[in-house]
Amino acid sequence: MTRYKLTLDVAFCLLLIVYLFEENTPSGMIALYLLHFLLYISVTLLSFILVRYQLGIRLGLIGLVWLVSVWYLPLMLLLMPFCTLALLLRDEKCPPKWIGCAVILTLIPLFFGGYTLIYVGISIFVGAFYWYLNRAAYVMTEMELENEGMRVKLDGFAARLDAAETNNIRQTYLAKLEERNALSHQIHDQLGHSLTGGLMQLEAAKALLKTDREKAAELLDNAILINKSGIEEIRKTLKMTKPAQESLAINRVKAQLETFEAQYGIRTIFQTQGIVAKVTQAMWYVFIQNLTEGLTNILKYSQASRVDVTLTVLNKFVRLELKDNGVGAESVTKSLGLMGMEERTAKLGGKLIIDATDGFTLVTLIPLENVKHVKKFVRSSR
Repeated sequence: MTRYKLTLDVAFCLLLIVYLFEENTPSGMIALYLLHFLLYISVTLLSFILVRYQLGIRLGLIGLVWLVSVWYLPLMLLLMPFCTLALLLRDEKCPPKWIGCAVILTLIPLFFGGYTLIYVGISIFVGAFYWYLNRAAYVMTEMELENEGMRVKLDGFAARLDAAETNNIRQTYLAKLEERNALSHQIHDQLGHSLTGGLMQLEAAKALLKTDREKAAELLDNAILINKSGIEEIRKTLKMTKPAQESLAINRVKAQLETFEAQYGIRTIFQTQGIVAKVTQAMWYVFIQNLTEGLTNILKYSQASRVDVTLTVLNKFVRLELKDNGVGAESVTKSLGLMGMEERTAKLGGKLIIDATDGFTLVTLIPLENVKHVKKFVRSSR
């Protein structure tokens, strides 16, 4: 607010000089007025420099400026009410009634001379202008305080987010340790029991091999059964702990889309419909490869800001749709990437559908019942 007040003083000085020239004031008087004005500016600057001190000091400075103005040039009293407000408020909001009082106080110089028109005009102009500047400065200060508060809140949110991410990583690590510990105990118990029982049967068979061959053969059969049972239990345990194929594939698709969104700033949304467990490993391979190629084409040509990926499992078909909100095209030229997508899809008896009329849409359609193509594709991909 200080710079606004000083700017206002300079503007008033220019208006005063113009008025004095119009009144054919002698050059000596104009020089004296300029000297008085420079003295006023000096005292005002000193007041604003020391404004951070106690109220008594500020009031003393205000009184000094008033005395200087009355003693040297009563015209300077036009500025004094607003200088007083600026020193007292210290960038706080000025109520309109205070501005009105200041404008009334500027009419005091009417008792010191006959310049009625210039006094009234400048007092009203200065009052309105000062009120506008004070309001603008107050709004700016409030916005700075609000921005600072928002920055503090944002820093707090960022700190809590970092703490949550750290805690999530720690919990994930502990969960993996617990899972490994439980798995090791389970395998140890089952495998240890089977190996111990089988070993005892083998030792007994070895001892009876020369004296009772039939009993030894029976013990060997028991050892084989015990070992087979142990191996089967281990297989069941591993099967129970191994994630489902569809879970791994879905997580891979989500990770690919999240990486794409983070790198290029294009929003991605992934949805699934139907029984995803029906999708085979060979189908997932084609879907993921086509998804990768489709995202590359979107990045090159589409100028999109959003990509929707939907996997729909129907009764006889599985449908993967990749759709964006880009510019589209009147016709689609099949590049090597699109032709490769068609070939991969055709190996499973499927079809690739491309539409660029409203954005870019890529549909991979693969039948569920075409087991022969699936087996052939698995062998060829190996």
